[in-house]
Amino acid sequence: MIQEINAASKNQTQYLLLDKEVGKLRWELSRISKRKSDLYEDYAERLITEEEYIQFSRIYSNEIENIKSRLDTVLAAQVRYSQDYHIEEGWGNVIHTYMSKRKLTKEMADAFVDSIIIHGKYDYEIKLVYDDQFADLQKLKKEKEGSQDDRS
Repeated sequence: MIQEINAASKNQTQYLLLDKEVGKLRWELSRISKRKSDLYEDYAERLITEEEYIQFSRIYSNEIENIKSRLDTVLAAQVRYSQDYHIEEGWGNVIHTYMSKRKLTKEMADAFVDSIIIHGKYDYEIKLVYDDQFADLQKLKKEKEGSQDDRS
């Protein structure tokens, strides 16, 4: 399931595009912020009037807010994408280490089991170390299957 998710080159391309967009937006934010700070120097040196300073300052502030908003949107998409398509390295290594084993060993239990809570003689609860990641992958798989069914 993990290999199927990671194998999609379209998804990897999208991740790289988001990464490039983040870089562009950060560069643009830096450029506009520098212009805004230089604007005060121009005003202090009397190269522009107070009216021009206020006007340009407002324009740059609006541009900065717009870029920050776009950056937040792209970063949120990138974080969501990162969670959806990239598993924690440690989990992947642990799974690959024990994937072909057919008998449960103490090392396997140590690697996968977080805790065992005994409520009664026949009532117990086992919490796995990677329950959250596994639940996220199951949810993602159902969503992907649902979107493929919708296209059919």
